[in-house]
Amino acid sequence: MNMHEILIVEDDINSAQLIVRILEKEGYRAAHAPNAGQGLEMLNQTAYDLLIIDIVMPGMDGLSLLKRVKNRRPDLLTVMVTAYGSIGTAVSALKLGADDFLEKPLIPEKLLLVVRKLFEELRMKNEINSLKNHLAKYYYSGKIIGEHPKMQHLFRMIESVARTDSAVLVTGETGTGKDLVCRAIHHHSHRKDQPFVAINCAAVPENLIESELFGYERHAFSGADKPKAGKLEQAQGGTVFLDEVGDMPKPVQAKLLRTLNDKQIDRLGSRTYSPVSLDIRIICATNKDLPRLIAAGEFRMDLFYRINVVNIVVPPLRERREDIPLLADFFLKRITEKKGGKTNPVITDHAMSLMMAHSWPGNIRELENIIERALILNPGPVIEQMPFSPKMNFSATAPRTIASPPDTALSLKEVTRQSLVRIEREYLQAVLKKFNGSIKDTAKQAGVDVRTIHRKMKKLGLDKWDYKHTT
Repeated sequence: MNMHEILIVEDDINSAQLIVRILEKEGYRAAHAPNAGQGLEMLNQTAYDLLIIDIVMPGMDGLSLLKRVKNRRPDLLTVMVTAYGSIGTAVSALKLGADDFLEKPLIPEKLLLVVRKLFEELRMKNEINSLKNHLAKYYYSGKIIGEHPKMQHLFRMIESVARTDSAVLVTGETGTGKDLVCRAIHHHSHRKDQPFVAINCAAVPENLIESELFGYERHAFSGADKPKAGKLEQAQGGTVFLDEVGDMPKPVQAKLLRTLNDKQIDRLGSRTYSPVSLDIRIICATNKDLPRLIAAGEFRMDLFYRINVVNIVVPPLRERREDIPLLADFFLKRITEKKGGKTNPVITDHAMSLMMAHSWPGNIRELENIIERALILNPGPVIEQMPFSPKMNFSATAPRTIASPPDTALSLKEVTRQSLVRIEREYLQAVLKKFNGSIKDTAKQAGVDVRTIHRKMKKLGLDKWDYKHTT
């Protein structure tokens, strides 16, 4: 049953009654106004979804009514009815904001076709707006997007820990967006208007990281001509983000632990300098297995427990494949806008199936790079192939620093399907490499015909030339 409300403004009673009968037979709710004045009154009383207006009417004509309607409700769907051959008038109506027009005498099939089309476009528009609003709900200080149950859990964790000052350790594979999660926690905390100071422990040379974190006094070392506050001091009142904390040198770990426990800091070279009381929140991130590093004597256990009050695990992309279309669409729009594109390209079902089957060892970062590469290599409006790089297409079952349990939010059938796709991809990659990209030899080894190998390679996005040995 179509619950849309339609108002017909038509001075010809017979014509109006015919339109009402056609629409009601189709399941719509239709009402009739004999002139523009009564039509405006009825619009004030009922929130109609579509207005069908005859252009030629005594008193206020259809075009004048259209202007007034669009001033009041610019999004109201409107269809203008004009005499046969009055194309100029119809064009004028479209310029005023009408969504479509029909010529008299009305043909029932054409009337219904136009009405169905407009309501279908309205439905799609509402769905797109709903999706945008849904994504906006999960737009933090970075672009964190996801509808998968694991991402819903992640969002709830962010909201919960953001209300506290507890130390948070964010773990996950490279490229999953750990830094965005850390920024999101700060963005939703009571410290959001205070500094967010980040330092990558793996990017700073070992002999400099201590001075970067804790600052130094004048003459603390050669070249220290004036005192400098460290990252911890710079974040006073706000949040310190220690990225790649697993790479922090052992001596610096000891000083950081003491600083966090005492809640005060001593700069390097300090003699008469009074310690500064610290009011900061610590958030750390790593893709390393800290318990393994502790067992190997490379990370302090006491510091681990100090920074790991709350652990947030960011799931890899292969465990939330349902989010790939959302992410791909987001990156398409962002990259296109950044490059000044006027329209957004479309990813075909074939290209999307290739992405859904890919193992994504580089996670979100790899997806963004591949989308950008696809836009460069496919300058047209349609993307039919995804340019995966063989060098990046590592096995999804390769050793990982963070263990990934099966996705319990999926059905057993879907988990099995995804596992089979990964196994099939890895097998074909290995055999193709073994036989120097030979389809014939690969088919023989696999015990299937050549056509089957071609079909599977196309589905999995594999190219024999990627497996030709170079000399």
